[in-house]
Order: sequence, then C-alpha cells, then structure tokens
Amino acid sequence: MRAECLICFTTRQVATEGCDHTLRWVELFRELRSPTATGLEKRVSACDCTSLDRWTLARHLLVRDLRTDELEQPPEAPRCAGVGATSTRPCANWERVRVAR
Repeated sequence: MRAECLICFTTRQVATEGCDHTLRWVELFRELRSPTATGLEKRVSACDCTSLDRWTLARHLLVRDLRTDELEQPPEAPRCAGVGATSTRPCANWERVRVAR
C-alpha cells in the first residue's frame, strides 16, 4: 500500500474483503496514508463500493475482446501507477466516469 492510490486500494479491498456498505476502506486509507485529509469521506460516496462507481480503468489498460471488438476489463487488475505519499487522488490507471446529461 506504500504508494498505492485510494482507488486501487479500495478496489483491491472490496474485491478481497467485500463491501459492508460503509466507508471502512476509505477511512482506513485516510488513517494510514493521509490523516490530515479530514474531508475525504465527504468527497466520496455513501460507501466504498458506490464510490468506485465514479471511476473506470483508463482506456489504455482495457483489453479488446477479439470476438466482439469491445474493450473490457483485464482479467487481473493492473498494478497501481502510484501517487505521492499522502495523496488521496487516483493514480493514472483511473478515469472519472463521464455522466451523460
């Protein structure tokens, strides 16, 4: 978790430990990596798994399905691209989901 970003950490924790519909993984990340980021929980959604709905893997990390020609998630999550020691921003692996208006 040393240089792991918030989104990579939360994604990994939800995948291995599950989501209990709280912000336990976001809170743990803040406590361990960025204790002064007191507004972090307010900036994310109501729980760990719904906060992840706002992000998608960057296009360059997706793999093309040769049968359908569609871009899909890779079979294994890529390693975190890393962030600064106390950063709560996502790494370069993530893009904000664009919401159609």
